[in-house]
This record gives sequence, C-alpha cells and structure tokens, in this order.
Amino acid sequence: MTKRLKNLFIIVLVTAAVSFSPDLLAQEAGSTPIPSQESEEETRRLLSQSQPQFDFLNSLLEEALRVNPSIQVARQSWQASTKRPSQVSSLPNPELSFGSMSTTNPLPYSTIGGGPLSWASFMFMQKIPWPGKLGLRGEIAETEAEQRARNYKAMALQVARQVKENYFGLYHIDRATDTLNRYRDLLDKFSRIAEAQYTVGEGIQADVLRAQVEISIIVERLEILEGKREVAQARINSLLNRSPDILLPEIKPIDIQDLVEIPFSLERMYLMAREANPGIQVEELEIQKASLQLDLANKELFPNFSVSTMYLLRGGPFDNMYEYRLGLEVPLYFWRKERLGVEEKVEDLERARHGYRRRLQDITFRIKDSYVGARTSRRLIELYRQGIIPQATAALDSALSAYEVGTVDFLTLVESALTILNYELRYHEEIRDYYQNLASLEEVLGLVLVR
Repeated sequence: MTKRLKNLFIIVLVTAAVSFSPDLLAQEAGSTPIPSQESEEETRRLLSQSQPQFDFLNSLLEEALRVNPSIQVARQSWQASTKRPSQVSSLPNPELSFGSMSTTNPLPYSTIGGGPLSWASFMFMQKIPWPGKLGLRGEIAETEAEQRARNYKAMALQVARQVKENYFGLYHIDRATDTLNRYRDLLDKFSRIAEAQYTVGEGIQADVLRAQVEISIIVERLEILEGKREVAQARINSLLNRSPDILLPEIKPIDIQDLVEIPFSLERMYLMAREANPGIQVEELEIQKASLQLDLANKELFPNFSVSTMYLLRGGPFDNMYEYRLGLEVPLYFWRKERLGVEEKVEDLERARHGYRRRLQDITFRIKDSYVGARTSRRLIELYRQGIIPQATAALDSALSAYEVGTVDFLTLVESALTILNYELRYHEEIRDYYQNLASLEEVLGLVLVR
C-alpha cells in the first residue's frame, strides 16, 4: 500500500512539474530588447503591423470609437463650434424703422401733405465695429473650434487607452484564474495523497490540513477574481455604450514572442509629444486665443460707428427730405471698463502660458513614468521566463527527489508548488502592466503601438 502511494505521488508531482515547466512558458515568451532608435521606415513598419492575437481588442476599439458617448459629445461640441466664426465675424443686423409726424390728427400718415411738419419717415441704420474687431472675433472663434477638434482627438485617445487598460486587466484576470484553477487541482491531488498516507499511518494530519487550507485560499482568490472580472467587463461594456451585464469571452494568452516593442527612444518621445499630443496642442491654441483676445481688448478702446439714412415723405406741395448720420460709440468710461478689460486679458495670456508649461511637464512625466514602467515590466517578464520560474521548477524537482528518499517533508513540496504559482501570477501581472504602460504611451504620443 505504501509503495503504491509513493508511486502515485511521484506521478502527480512529475505531471505538475511538466505543467509549469519553462518549456510550456516558452510558447508565450520571447526575448527582444527595447530599441533606443529606429529608422523612419522601420518605425512605420512596426506601427503598421496588426497582430491577429489582438483582433478582439481591435474590434472593441473600433466599436468604442464609433459609439462611445464621451467621444460623441466631444465630436458634436467640435462640429457646433465650427459654426461660430461666421456668426461672430459678421456685421450686426441692421435696423429698419418706420415713423410718422403729424400736427392735427394723431392717426399715422393721416395729415401727410397738410403741413410742413407732417411726414412719414423711413430709416435704415447699420452699426459698424472699429476695423479689425470682427476679424479678431472670427479668429478667436476659429481658434476655439480648433481647440475642440483637439479635445475630440484627446477624448478618442483617452477612451482607446481606457479600453486597452481594461482589456489587459481582463487578460490578467483570465490568466490568473486559469493558473489558480490548475494549481487548485494539483493541491487537491496533494490533499488526497496526504489523506491516504494519514489513513495508513504514514502521514500526519497537519499535512492534510495544510493542503486543505491552501486549497481554500486559492478558492478565496478565485472568488475575488470573479468579482474583479465582472467589474472589468462592466467597464469595457460601459465604454462601448452597452449594458454592463453583457458577457465578454475569455481573453486568449498573449504570445510573448510577438511582444509589442517600443520603437522610440525616451528623448524622441518627448519631442513627438510636443508636436502631436492633443493636450499640448490645446494649450498652445489657448495661448494663441489669449493673444488674440488681448488684441481685441486693445481695439475696444476705439469707438464703434453707426451709419444711418432717413427718408421723409412730406407730400402735397412740400418737398421730400433726406437725412444721413454718422454716429460714434465713444468708450467714455474706458478707465472703468476697457482699460480693465485689457489688464484682464494680459493676466489671461500669462495664465495660458503657465498652463502650457504645466501641461508639458505633466505629459513629460507621464512619458517617463510609462516608459520606465514598460521597460521594467519587459525585463521582469524575461527574468521570470528565463530565470525565476525555471529555477523554481528545478527547486521543486529537487524537493521531489529529496522526498523520495525521505529527506524532505510533505509541506516542503507544497511550499515549492505555491512558490511557482506565485511567480506565474506575477509573470502575467507584468505582461498586463507592460501593455497598460504602452496604452498610456499611445495616449500621450497620439499614435497606436498595440493593435
């Protein structure tokens, strides 16, 4: 009986060792260093490649960009703003008026021709702002429309980043669930062996209890992951304007041999962000708009005009009369209004410049943070795949050999298995973190790295 239990135990451990051997992980792994610089042609080639393993992700992105409510709001806001330049750069609507003057009868037009002070009047008046004011208002409105166009692009990039972050979060949950289920089955076999040995008097109850406790801990972690999957699934559905209860399929393992590269150096990404980041572009346009508003505020110190013409119909023996007027809207209280308006716009211009520097610093930090995070995760992926997990597997093999000759106890074998379990979970965490950092870089650089 004892010999059969020993043989059964050895078979289980050998099977387990194969299940988490580096040969299996090699199907998901590959070693490709992060390049510091690529030629323009090579960069375009890398960015144009679409990997089949991300087909489901691409379908989610396409749907999100098409139906996401936040993107639709930004798009409609931009389209609405394109209608304003013509409105604000046009002359004010003219005024057309009709009147009557009479001396003996209050009824309009009843005494025309009956006296020199009786007539019907027709007047046309047009207000004309000081030259340059309308043009500046139009330029300001065009700048605001360009800002909203950049905000529309920024929102699309933000939603794409959120979809990818949640997608890779879902990937990690599915891979962790699969790994935990595999090790739960292994520990369940360990538990049955420990119970059999305890039954025949060759084991101790502590071995049985320890295996059962570890199984319960794995079940607890699986329950937590199930809840996290529902939340991540609901987030993705929300971004796609769906019901949060729609089920998403299991995310397939990522082939690490095709691990997406970062085809730019850190310094180059700083320069790219200055040119392409929509948030920085919005702040640049804010400076441009504030400068135009300052020019307009200075022009408010000059008077506006009004031109009017009037025709008087007198009738009878009296000659009709014509009247022309040129009016000025004088900024008489400029020290309380227009002068303070200029000072206000000077402050707004300084605010816009500081806002640009703040946004530039924020974007630069995000690039550095995401780049370092991706680089660290990339190195850890290789470390786990090529070093730690194979070493932990060798340690389990050694523990197995020692157990066969009675120099290692049952708990040491369980600890060895749990050690590899934790390293495999961290391995998938680093894959998740790597791709989430790439998604963050995509948002700040305004391009696509993962597709």
